[in-house]
Amino acid sequence: MEFHEKLLMLRRKKGVTQQEAADALGVSRPTYGGYESGKRHPQRNAMYQRLADYFGVAVDELFPAAVTAPQMEKPPVTAAQSDHAVIAHHLAGELAGLFAGGKLSDEDKEAVMRSLERAYWLSHPDEKPPV
Repeated sequence: MEFHEKLLMLRRKKGVTQQEAADALGVSRPTYGGYESGKRHPQRNAMYQRLADYFGVAVDELFPAAVTAPQMEKPPVTAAQSDHAVIAHHLAGELAGLFAGGKLSDEDKEAVMRSLERAYWLSHPDEKPPV
C-alpha cells in the first residue's frame, strides 16, 4: 500500500473529512487532498511526524513495507558501534520522508551518500576505507 493510500485509509478509519484532517494538521484542504491523491508529498520531515501523530501510528507505518532479508544472528557489538547503529537507524528514519516522493537535488543526494558512507565506516572500525 502506497503512502497516499495509507493516508486515505487512516483518515477514513478516524472518521474525519479531508477538511478536518487538514485543519488539524495546519495545511490547506487542497494540500492535504494532494497527499491523499498521491499528487503531493510533504516537503518537511516534521509533517510526516505530525501525520503519524494525528493518525496514531508510527512514521514508518506510513510508508510501503520494505522487503527485508531474513534476520541473521549478529555478533555482539561494542558500545561505540551500538551508538553508531542508533545514529544510522535515526538517519534512515529521517530520510524516509525524502524518499516518499520527495525530490532530492544532486547536491543533496551527494550529501546523503557522504553521510551514509561516514556512518558505515564509523560502524566498521576494524575495516579500512578505500583510498
